[in-house]
This record gives sequence, C-alpha cells and structure tokens, in this order.
Amino acid sequence: MFIDVRRFKSTYSRSDTKRVLPTELTYFMPDMYKKTLLVVDGDVMLLDVLEGILSELRDEWDMTFVNSGEEALEALARSPVDLVLADIHLPGMGGIHFLTDIKNRYPHTIRIACSGCAHPNTIVQSLEVAHQYLPKPLTLATLKTMLSRAYELQGRLSSTALRQLVSNIKALPSIPTIYQELEASMQSPHASINTAAGIIAKDMAMLSKILQVVNSAYFGLRRTISSPAHALSLLGFDRVKGLVLSVKLFEQCTQAGPFPVALEQLWKHGLTTAVGARAIAQLEVAGSLAVEHAFMAGLLHDIGLLVLNTNFPDRYREVFRLIKEDGQGITSAEREVFGATHADVGAYLLGIWGLHEVIVEAVAFHHEPRLNQQDHVRVLAAVHVANLFDEESDPSMTGGIGTQISTEYLVACHMDDRVPAWRKTFRLSSSPDTTPVA
Repeated sequence: MFIDVRRFKSTYSRSDTKRVLPTELTYFMPDMYKKTLLVVDGDVMLLDVLEGILSELRDEWDMTFVNSGEEALEALARSPVDLVLADIHLPGMGGIHFLTDIKNRYPHTIRIACSGCAHPNTIVQSLEVAHQYLPKPLTLATLKTMLSRAYELQGRLSSTALRQLVSNIKALPSIPTIYQELEASMQSPHASINTAAGIIAKDMAMLSKILQVVNSAYFGLRRTISSPAHALSLLGFDRVKGLVLSVKLFEQCTQAGPFPVALEQLWKHGLTTAVGARAIAQLEVAGSLAVEHAFMAGLLHDIGLLVLNTNFPDRYREVFRLIKEDGQGITSAEREVFGATHADVGAYLLGIWGLHEVIVEAVAFHHEPRLNQQDHVRVLAAVHVANLFDEESDPSMTGGIGTQISTEYLVACHMDDRVPAWRKTFRLSSSPDTTPVA
C-alpha cells in the first residue's frame, strides 16, 4: 500500500550559498520513506559546515539548508518536513518568532532550537515553542543522536490515524520550562541542591504541590518536609524532577470537566505506579539509574491517557462504552475509536521532549510489552506489572475491565516466577508504614 508523502531533495552549488528546493513529488512505500530535515541558520559559513557534517547521513535524510526564517517558511509552504533545526538568533523575523510560526502552522513537525550564545531566559523562552534545545557547536554525534530519535519518533507516527490524531490535539502539552531549568541547572559544573531548590521555589504553586506530595503517605518519610532543598536531599533530584514534570503536565491539561477519568484519580494512579515500579526495580537489583527510570516511567506512563481524556472527552467515553458493552480491552477500544492508543501518544510526546529512551519505551509498551529492549527489561517489566497491580485495586481506570499481565513476555524474559514477590513488594510500597526512602 502506497502513502501520499512529499519528499524533496536539496540541491545547490557549492559556489553559491543559496539552496534550491525542487517541487517534484515522489511516492514511496512506508519503509522506503526518507525523513526530511530543514536547517535554518543566519550564518552562511556555518550552514556549509553543517552540510559537511551531515553529508554522511543523506542516505537516510533529505536535507535542506536556508539562512533566514522567511526562506524557511517559503520552503515549508512548498513541502512540509519532519524536523526543523533553527538557530534562535535568525536575521529578520528571529528564531523564536519563526519556531512559533512553525508550531502554529505545522504542529506535527519536530522543532529543535539551537544557539552558540544565549541568555538562560532566552533558552527557556525558546523551549515554549521548541521540543528541544541544543547548544552550539553542534557535533556529528549530537546531530546523529537527535536525528535518530526523530526518525524513531516519526516511525511511531507511521500510521495515518496516529499522525492525524497528534496533529488534531489542540492542547498537546509543551515541556514545562521549570523542568528544563532544573535539567539545565544540573548540567552546570556549579550544580547544587540549593540551586535546584531555588528554581522550584520561584513557582509557589509548584512548590506547594511538591511539598504536599512529598509529605503524603506515598513516600512514608515519617517527618515533615518543609522546603524543596529538604525534599531534594531526601528523595533525590531525579524523583523530584519527575514530580515537577508530572505536576506541570496535569496543570497544562486541566480544562472544564467532567472528564471520563477524573484527573485526581489519574494522578494518584501514576504516583502509585511510580512508587511500586521503583520498588520492584530495586528488588531486581536493576541499578540506581534503572530504578529512577522505573519511577519516572511509572509516573508518566498514562500521560497519553491524560491528553486524550482532556482533549477528546466524548470520544474517550466511547472507548469506555466499547469496553463495557463489547468487553474489549482498553488498547483495543482506543485503536477502534482513535486509531492509536494512549501509550502511543504518551511515548511520542515524551520522545520529542528528549526523555531517555528507556522511559519512552516503557511508556510505549506498558500495556503490551515487547522484547525490543533486552538491556532494559527490568524497567519495562516493573512498570508493566506495577500498573496492572494498581488497576486490579481500581478497575475504573480501564473502564471496569482489568488488563492482564503479559505472561508470554515474562516467560520470554525468564521472570515469570518473580510475580508473587513483585506483588508483595508493590503492596509494601503502597503502605505508609513501610515505604522506603532510599
């Protein structure tokens, strides 16, 4: 089956810095489709450097290079692209203005901002309209990683239904600036708990919510936490950062209800799954990084459900109708109504934000685990079972019909005998008297 996809090649003379965009259309089978990249930078010499750096990737990517936002918009009007890489400091209209236009006109296009010298406030501002920010100079390794992730993400949108669904989500959340500030602060050689705590303290609503959650029974700290620095020192940066991201996502999605799934119920389910997944990963001696990945993935595993629930409440009620009347599972019903699942939407969203691939994979496959990430099997398994353990206690999350543990997956991973121990660990992690901090 052929799909209608525009593909253009970039041609130019090395004696002339202006690139020319042919207008011919070519049609390909999905597995033959080359992804398209538009690079926009006001420095003509740098464009030539980037052209040289990226030349070895032309078998995988069709690339076009222009030196102004106006030229780029003309190119996009002729042929939209999969990914735009733009400098913040463009001549004329400016990079942030340009990326804002792209966000409004081509919401499905992945937008990457970059700069060699930008004030932190400018970087934060750019992340309101870009999916990621890259500092210059751009190396081949950095660009390869970025393009590889973009390729995989666009692969997730290979179905017309999912692509259409994502492009129609008007309230698709953007990555919270406070999360990006925290991430950036920890990359600094002068990083400290006090620096991160100061960032959280700037948002009083966020600070109040974080302290409320940290002092809840979920963490069983047996002491009152009164400051972000105290929370960071006890819980660790990754867990607090995950809480910040989750809280802000729920903030962005809040609209006039009622929704098919109550937001408070969805939030509690994510937090319970996160704490349980982390405890299970610890039990399996998965390593400190994998343990925190399990927590983050558990916290965010239903972020796609949050997006669908708040953007399309009537259609999501139809999902519940199919579950109750036809006995379908939640993912089957979602595919019938939306052409995609909440796991697909959530993984796509987290992927374009640049979260670690282990987290993205666990979110993508938490209902239907696959043996595609053997090195990270403990993270996916922990999130998969923790999610289902919590759904057993409250099947309303899945329309009243609980989903089942994938025995086939656990057998293939040689972990099927671990389920009783995991169930016990999950119950203990949910108890305020036994929840561990470390």
